[in-house]
Amino acid sequence: MTDNSAFRENRDWIWTLIRCQSMTRRGSQVKIIRFIRSKLHYKMILIYSLLTLVPLIIVSATFYVTSKGILEHNVDQSFKQTMSETSDKIDGVFKAFANEASDIGDNLFVYTLLRNAWNPDQYPLSPAERAALTERVEAMLWIELGNMSKNIGDFADSIHIFDVQGKQYFAGAESGIQYYDAIVIMPFEKQGIPEWAFFIDNRRLICNLQLVDSATGTVLGSLVVLLDPIKVTALYDSYESGSFFITNASNIVMSTDNPNRIGQLISTQAMGDTIATELNSKSTGFKYVSRIPVSEASAGIRKLAVFSVVVALASWVAVIVITYYVLRKITSPLATLSNLMRKAQKENYQLIENFGSHDEIAQLCHSFNRMIMETKELIQKVYKAELEQKEAQLAAIRTYFNPHFLHNTLEYVSILAKSKDKIDRIPYVVKSLSSIIRFSISPGETFVSLDVEMKFAKIYMQIHQYRFENRFEYHIDLPDHLKQVEVPKLILQPIIENAFIHGIDHIRGKGRIDIRAYESQFNLVIEIEDNGGSAQPRPRESKGMGSGLKGIESRIRLHFGNRYGIEKLQGEQGMVVKLLMPIIMKESTDVPTEKEIAAP
Repeated sequence: MTDNSAFRENRDWIWTLIRCQSMTRRGSQVKIIRFIRSKLHYKMILIYSLLTLVPLIIVSATFYVTSKGILEHNVDQSFKQTMSETSDKIDGVFKAFANEASDIGDNLFVYTLLRNAWNPDQYPLSPAERAALTERVEAMLWIELGNMSKNIGDFADSIHIFDVQGKQYFAGAESGIQYYDAIVIMPFEKQGIPEWAFFIDNRRLICNLQLVDSATGTVLGSLVVLLDPIKVTALYDSYESGSFFITNASNIVMSTDNPNRIGQLISTQAMGDTIATELNSKSTGFKYVSRIPVSEASAGIRKLAVFSVVVALASWVAVIVITYYVLRKITSPLATLSNLMRKAQKENYQLIENFGSHDEIAQLCHSFNRMIMETKELIQKVYKAELEQKEAQLAAIRTYFNPHFLHNTLEYVSILAKSKDKIDRIPYVVKSLSSIIRFSISPGETFVSLDVEMKFAKIYMQIHQYRFENRFEYHIDLPDHLKQVEVPKLILQPIIENAFIHGIDHIRGKGRIDIRAYESQFNLVIEIEDNGGSAQPRPRESKGMGSGLKGIESRIRLHFGNRYGIEKLQGEQGMVVKLLMPIIMKESTDVPTEKEIAAP
């Protein structure tokens, strides 16, 4: 497997060479392209759009100013008209309740009871007669309360009749009168005419009628009709919440849709965000106050402004779209050409097609296509030369490695042959060695699976176990998911050999080699650690690398690029060599190779 990293390192000078060869031919073309792209297309769109937008703004502004005054006048008239209609509606209801109160006050049973309470000697009643009259009066009040609800509306809360002694006859809600004394002393412009009180009783509106003896003019009592403030709000429910109030002459709120505001003082002056309108009642002495939010009052004006802006923008956008599509036929080939040139700078070479004309722009596109074809041809030549150079370097490294490895392994066999106790192990070692030699010098794939490479390293370390007997042990940690990762062939043996020569051979104790493979940031990491520094009879070289390690690093970088390689670290007891390679899974099976390196 090869990589084009060396070519990428030379990309800058290759592109400079290409630009120098075509600079004269492209100079005038690039100037034309830049001028058309940055000046002609966008400038024409801007000019045409401004020529349309300015008149539209003038016309729309004139229309808005003229229409605004008309709308403001119409809105003011509309508010006054609505206020007048609401006032008449409320006055009509209040007047109807006053008339009903007058009818009740004229009832004979009521006057009989009240005269008896005022002067029992002059208008005597037996207990049975008084009880019967009381029952009739209260029944009549309930009937009248029902008639009010049916004929006027369900606004009345209760009806009360008081005699001069304070005795009460009522129908409706059982809540009593809060301000009886105020009702008694309430002034009237005319006797016998119902009037609306300028105060409230338990937040209820009060219609008060003095019951007067027609013969003597004596006040016999009072008739009070109380209206529910919550139900009264139905008379002005067309207004937004919190925008309508019924007040007395002193601006005390008598009714509004917010019960907490009833009884409070309200200013009738317009606030910053509202428009206040005030109208006096024709029959009750109340005032009707509306506070319309400015946003609601100006809704029509805002719609007009939005309409003017939308028309202007829509027209402007239409001009821009039309201008864009007209100019696109001219500038589209230039835009495509500019985009392909940017891709060419990133080594993505594509030809421009379907420019569909025969003018100067078409000639420019033809020149670009010729340049791209010449560039790709030049790149192929340079790339091929780089590949040939890489293959030559790899072949030189392999030519050096195979004899070097064979010499060292045969040297180990010679050492075993000199020992009488170990001479019987030579057949097993030779058989293992023959498997390793077949695997190492046989032609074939440059890459093997990590599983096969680990088995090769295992057999190699078993040979050394025959030599050291119980003075050497090893451990291999290879996760299953990394077994089929591709690695360069014979990438571990020189490192293991280096651990024996410079480490384990020089210690008195038990030697150990640990080989670990794991994944780090989507890369393969292999660590070979020995304990050759535990005794340290002589200093080990910790800086730099020998020829074997340098050869491995050269192979890794030639195959995968300069970001991968070897790192040499000093461990706690010895040296740690760390290999960094990309994770590339091997597709073909390694079964034949595994048989070649199978242990005896």
